[in-house]
This record gives sequence, structure tokens and C-alpha cells, in this order.
Amino acid sequence: MRQKTTRAQGNKSISNALASKRKVSKNQVVFFDYRDERKLKRFINDQGKIIPRRITGLTAKEQNLLTHSVKWARFLAVIPYVADEYK
Repeated sequence: MRQKTTRAQGNKSISNALASKRKVSKNQVVFFDYRDERKLKRFINDQGKIIPRRITGLTAKEQNLLTHSVKWARFLAVIPYVADEYK
């Protein structure tokens, strides 16, 4: 007889797989400064796109702060809008 898999078990394995890819640990206090280029580049891929929340492991509020910081840093030319390879 086959065992029935519950939805919670299926989601648990996915969350464990994504937990290894997370950029920020759960106990770490998150603050994004638009002038801190090195910290912001950790959350931007090679094309210049902002990495999604499911991969970074940020909360919705933290992801919103990250997005605003990245956009403001781009506006002030701290980081580029697009990578050089794609221009």
C-alpha cells in the first residue's frame, strides 16, 4: 500500500532545498544602505537583476527595503542598471 504524502511534507523538502541557497541567515539583522556597494551586489545577479525573495530568504519587509536601496543606488550611479556584457 502506498503512503499518502501530505502537502506539508512536500513543501518541507522544497524549503530545505532552498535553505541552502539563502543569502542571509535567519538570526542576522538586516539593514541595507544604498551606499554599501558590496552588500547590495550580493543580492543582484550577473545581469543586474534583483534576486527574488524565495532565494535570498528575506522577509517581505526586508526585500522591500532591499529593492528601494538598490533602486536608489542605481539612481545615484553607485551600482549600474545593467551589466556591461548586456549593454
